[in-house]
Amino acid sequence: MQKLEISVQAAGEPAELAQNIRAALDRGLPEFTPAPCPHDGTIVLVGSGPSVTEYFDEIKAHKEQGKPICSIKGTHDWLCENGLEPDLWVDLDPRDKRNGVQRKNDHTTYLLASRCDPVMFDHLADKKILLWNSWSSDDEMKEIGTRLAVGGGTTSGLRAINLGYLLGFRKFILYGYDSCIKEDGTKRFSGEKAGRTVEVMVGEPPHKRKFLCNMAMAQQANEFQLVYTVMPDITLDVRGDGLIAEIMKVRREWKLAA
Repeated sequence: MQKLEISVQAAGEPAELAQNIRAALDRGLPEFTPAPCPHDGTIVLVGSGPSVTEYFDEIKAHKEQGKPICSIKGTHDWLCENGLEPDLWVDLDPRDKRNGVQRKNDHTTYLLASRCDPVMFDHLADKKILLWNSWSSDDEMKEIGTRLAVGGGTTSGLRAINLGYLLGFRKFILYGYDSCIKEDGTKRFSGEKAGRTVEVMVGEPPHKRKFLCNMAMAQQANEFQLVYTVMPDITLDVRGDGLIAEIMKVRREWKLAA
């Protein structure tokens, strides 16, 4: 499969991110460490793609079976409103995302990257926070120093996979990892519409499929293809019919044909 050649400017200026990291580290919070919740090696990651709402019953069943549920950014309140407080919540974004965590609770462990906006730490100050550092630009790394820095892609969803791997998980069940836009222009389960889009083609004729993405989604799908190069022993089960699920389907077909 031809890898996408797309370059996207991540949110946040280097100086701003370095300031956020200093502010976060100065709080003296406990930092990211393995296994903040019991598990059997499987974790369920819940992203914000439009398809996620079709699978709530499945996600709930995983919870009832004792599998940890990890919410990615905006799905936190949706899960809580439906009676399912996630075990973990991941945020990499340096912007103010308090609107997606209004139903903060004492059960969830909030995995906040040090590059996140200080208002997020203030908002969650009375809850369980585990601080982690994001491997990134030189300016950020100067502030992080010798502390563990977690690499991965440019989105919270991709970094959540890397975080899960470091926590000891090897099987990942992904919901809402569509990385594409519905035909009506919807880009998230909340109904938010996309702006500028690009077309991404996956597979070979006669089964080649076209997906509409914004630039961040296309970049995420491109970076997702690198997962197995750094974590060859993981198993990924991507639910839904989005771009990342199609990439996994084509990958399986090529593997069988090899």
